[in-house]
Amino acid sequence: MPPHRVPTPDPSQEHAEPEALVPDFLPPELRVPSHDQLDGRMMPWPQPIILDGEIVACAECATYRDWLVLSTDDQVWLRCRAGHQQHEPRLDTAWYNRNAGPADATHATFQDCLRHLGH
Repeated sequence: MPPHRVPTPDPSQEHAEPEALVPDFLPPELRVPSHDQLDGRMMPWPQPIILDGEIVACAECATYRDWLVLSTDDQVWLRCRAGHQQHEPRLDTAWYNRNAGPADATHATFQDCLRHLGH
C-alpha cells in the first residue's frame, strides 16, 4: 500500500489576491417585494368556500363563488364579482399563505390589481 501523501501548500498562492465574491442577491428588477413592503395581497378563488360545513355567501348579493381573496393587516377579506367586500374571521393569513400561489405581478393601486385579475 503506498504511503498517504499530505498536500503541501503552494508558496505562490500564499499572497495571491482573493477571488472576487459575486453578490448573492438578485438584481433589483427581479426582486419580489417583502410582505412589509406591500399593503396587501389578493388571489382569485373561483370555487365556493366551505367553512364549518357551510358555503360562504356574499352578505349583500348571496353569490357564493368567483371570489377575490384579499389578505391585508393580518385579516382575510372576500370580494365578490359585484364588488362587495366582507371580512372573513374564520380565515387567516396562514390559510391565505397555504393556498396562494406565487405572485405573478405587483401593482401600484388596488384598482390596478382588480383590473389585472379581471374584476
